[in-house]
Amino acid sequence: MIRHFFIPILLLFAAASCQKKEHAGERQAIAINFSYSPFTADPRKCTDPVTTTLNFMLYEGLTHLEADGTVSYALAERVKISRDKRNYLFFLRPAMWSDGSPLTAYHFEAAWKAALSPDFTSKSAHLLFPIKNAERAKNGECSLDEVGIEALDEKTLMVRLERPTPYFLELTSFCTYFPVPFHGDEVPHPNQNGEVLSCGPFQIASWKNDDEIVAVKNPYYWNAEEVHLEKINISMISDEGTTLNLFEKGKLDIVGGLISTLPLDAVSSLKSSDLIRQRPIAGTTLCTFNVNRFPFNNIHIRKAFALAIDRKRITENLFQMYDDVASGPVPHVLKETVTTFFLDHQKALAQHHFHRGLEELGITKEEFPQVTYYYFTSELHKNLAITLQNYWKSVLDVDINVQALEFKSHLAKLYNHDFSVAQMSWVGQYHDPMSFLERFNGKEAFRNYSGWENPYYSELLSASYYASKEGRVTLLEKAESLLMDEMPIIPLYHFHVVYVKNPHLHGLSISPMGDMQFHKTFISSD
Repeated sequence: MIRHFFIPILLLFAAASCQKKEHAGERQAIAINFSYSPFTADPRKCTDPVTTTLNFMLYEGLTHLEADGTVSYALAERVKISRDKRNYLFFLRPAMWSDGSPLTAYHFEAAWKAALSPDFTSKSAHLLFPIKNAERAKNGECSLDEVGIEALDEKTLMVRLERPTPYFLELTSFCTYFPVPFHGDEVPHPNQNGEVLSCGPFQIASWKNDDEIVAVKNPYYWNAEEVHLEKINISMISDEGTTLNLFEKGKLDIVGGLISTLPLDAVSSLKSSDLIRQRPIAGTTLCTFNVNRFPFNNIHIRKAFALAIDRKRITENLFQMYDDVASGPVPHVLKETVTTFFLDHQKALAQHHFHRGLEELGITKEEFPQVTYYYFTSELHKNLAITLQNYWKSVLDVDINVQALEFKSHLAKLYNHDFSVAQMSWVGQYHDPMSFLERFNGKEAFRNYSGWENPYYSELLSASYYASKEGRVTLLEKAESLLMDEMPIIPLYHFHVVYVKNPHLHGLSISPMGDMQFHKTFISSD
């Protein structure tokens, strides 16, 4: 639901005056770290949390996802929704690009349609598919002129949907729906001397790939009065111990969250010092099977691997974090009630399924193939992989190899289905259970690394678009239950973002999707 803000103008001026006075003379600059270099400055192309964080600095959409999960207006002042919930008429507020030129509804139309061109490479283009003819245009089955996006004038954008989409306003708060300048052309990489115009709270001052990014306040941002930071210095250091050491020396103001990693062995002492901060987000760490590759094409083998794991022990003892045991892909923060879809650490049942699976595959335990379990390089994911390896050995007497890959190489293996079983962490892109469930809507669905599909599952998702709020919850629960019964993935835990920050840093916003946003952040000596 959109949150409406009605604040008298005199109070706004008074609050702004007090804030300016309060922070006068303070160093309104912070230093943060990314564990790797952002992949792009084009918001329509980003999928990972580091690149998304940068794009939230540089751009803004029609709406904004708040820390409490509500959606507020951003570049849109208001929206009119038709009775059948298929037409959205957005009325834009006065806004400019960082060079002072007007930002209009035509920029939205051009950006979205360009992303839907068959020639435009984006792993997030599917998020635009609720729009009428969007998927057909992306597949080259119709022209972009037939897509339901039309700027009626500079301040009015009409969007027509294929069907009612209960989470459409949530979608418009994500980067894929952000406008870009220059007729929707691909945003050049700043490291290649490309010009990047911003419409968000910050703009790029310099970008040295794998070294440092400097972002400065965008004076033309529509809500610049609310932005206190003048500069954000972003380093790119992958070593977890180095970044924590820099924080302890006062050279970094934040370490952790989704943009960098805290050393696991430091979490306990950080907890006792009361420095650590955390919040649950829409994130799930899981194992994914390739259901089209032997031996995980057998449902009983998949269930055996799932039931052999003690997820509660992993969350409570191994990492000493705040994570929640997962029995389905949808994180708890996206649900009103929590459902347990399969029980934890059922040794006897795991062995039963394993032996049944071996019989169906026509092999003995000794003939079970050599399997490699892939994970991406980090201390946390390494410890998790070794722990799972030990469970599968102790419960099923199966020897599994574990192999770390650099993040990009790991993603390539998953996207190309070049694996048997692998580890991954997912963070939702919009605030709705469908952000996770749609990933299994057909074997070609975005991030369906498993290759699993089920027609009834797809029918349940389709029916949910037309159901009442209560009916929709029931249908999505049925879909998730079916998914877990066939077990193409093993949900392990829903994670919390854990971070440390400078005690003088205030106003940091972390959305339920884990995005760190700095538009209200300031430094104070208090």
